[in-house]
Amino acid sequence: MKLKAGLSLLAFFGALAAAAPLFAPYNPYAQDLLCSLDAPTAAHPMGLDLLGRDILSRVIYGARVSFAAGFAVIAVNGLIGILIGGVAAVWGGRMDVLLMRVVDVAQAFPGILLAIAVMAVLGPGFGNLLIALCLTGWAGFARLTRGQLLSLREREYVTAAVAAGAGKWRILTRHLLPNAAAPLLVEAAFGLASVIVAEAGLSFLGLGVQPPAPSWGSMLNEGRAFLLIAPRLTVFPGLCLMLLALAVTLVGEALRDRLDVKRR
Repeated sequence: MKLKAGLSLLAFFGALAAAAPLFAPYNPYAQDLLCSLDAPTAAHPMGLDLLGRDILSRVIYGARVSFAAGFAVIAVNGLIGILIGGVAAVWGGRMDVLLMRVVDVAQAFPGILLAIAVMAVLGPGFGNLLIALCLTGWAGFARLTRGQLLSLREREYVTAAVAAGAGKWRILTRHLLPNAAAPLLVEAAFGLASVIVAEAGLSFLGLGVQPPAPSWGSMLNEGRAFLLIAPRLTVFPGLCLMLLALAVTLVGEALRDRLDVKRR
């Protein structure tokens, strides 16, 4: 049930993001100052914002930013974290100690605060936003990968591979990582939800996607001044952000339940 519900919501938002020009009824940048803050109508189901832009169109295009940031950051974080954790587990010794100390330093700082500090140095913008989130999210993958591989490397098939003369890199890529894929996949699903919320938070603070580009976080920031007279400016992007994060979390929980042998 969780998996179906999560995948359905994820597919819905994914279709909106992939085919935004087809689903959006208007240009998300088109302004009509004479219709500023107009209430929802048949022509504009979610109403218009302060500059007379169609909220529905901007919400649809905002899904593109969330998906692009989420999947790009998770892909980079996963690659870096799995590589570092795998090397630490397989090579061991001083290499393990050195890499784990680097991971400890990375995890010593709260992720969102470190991202804000990086953005303060690099400046606002979508590209810098991706860099900031990539610098703060790989450590969890590294520690999880190392923990999984340390338990797997004592298995019989790894011992047999070593006896057959397989090198460390082959053992890592052909024997260990495939068997650790399940927990890493679950970690990626939960991490995706965190990245989507973090992107919205940084955009809300003005550090992410810059106006007039539509982003759910920046839309929340623009609408907070009109909470009492036009709450729809924040309700609709906030609801979409909540549903997308919920969808990814449901998928992660369903994968965790299905892939966890002990639970079954």
